[in-house]
Amino acid sequence: MKRWSSFLVYGWAILTFGLFFAVVIGEAAAWAFPEWKYTEKIVQAIAMSALIIPVTFYLYQQWYRNIDQDDTKVYVFASFFHMLTGLLFPIGLAVVSLLVMNAFDWIDLGNWQFPGTWLGVFVLNLCIALLYEALPEEIIMRGFIYDVLRHKLPVWISVLMQAFIFLAFSAGTTLLLVLAELSPLTNLMMLPFELILHFFFAIALALFRVWTKSLWASIGFHLGYLMVARFIIHSKTYGVPAIVAYQNNIAPGFGESLLTIAIIPGTIGILLVLLLVRRFKK
Repeated sequence: MKRWSSFLVYGWAILTFGLFFAVVIGEAAAWAFPEWKYTEKIVQAIAMSALIIPVTFYLYQQWYRNIDQDDTKVYVFASFFHMLTGLLFPIGLAVVSLLVMNAFDWIDLGNWQFPGTWLGVFVLNLCIALLYEALPEEIIMRGFIYDVLRHKLPVWISVLMQAFIFLAFSAGTTLLLVLAELSPLTNLMMLPFELILHFFFAIALALFRVWTKSLWASIGFHLGYLMVARFIIHSKTYGVPAIVAYQNNIAPGFGESLLTIAIIPGTIGILLVLLLVRRFKK
């Protein structure tokens, strides 16, 4: 019987090197077809899911065979409806936060843009984010790796451990891309700040898995947050049309920081309360 920790290493390695190879393939596609604007991102997204998902299913089979247990299949489509729960959570928190900040005059909220100005780009980015980030990362991290951890550890320790493994994935991929000169050195310098955000993000994603007992909720929340980040919080950085524009009245970056805090730590707080209420009811 293989040590259970070996499967954690397999999961981390597959995700880390899978992302690295997906970036390399996307760069090659962009070089071969420079006239297509979204070639790199589309190819990266397809390559990422094509590399990660089949290998993860194989790992699941090997893991359950290793522990002599039937596959619980947390990714089955019977619980697909939970994806909508996760998807709407960050969107709802973002809308409420924007209205509250505007009411307190912390920001000046502009008009909500007509869908015709952003809907097409939004749908394209939604598909890319699903295949490139939300689906493969959640199947490995909050799916396979979390299940391996839960086989040996209590739920709260498993939630914390998968967050640290997620940080190892983030650090590993950044280092590989910088060493291969596929990413600027400044990304390595910004890594400590990103790891703080990624740690709390991983906690929120795992708590969705614990609360709903479904991986689809984690996938939905991951996807919802990425869309809010790209089309509201950091639309200028990503070069996409903003769904709603706002002007900071307190300090530069104040609205962006408060939105991020409201969505990620805010989600953690809400889910912890819901989980505690469920536990006390039992």
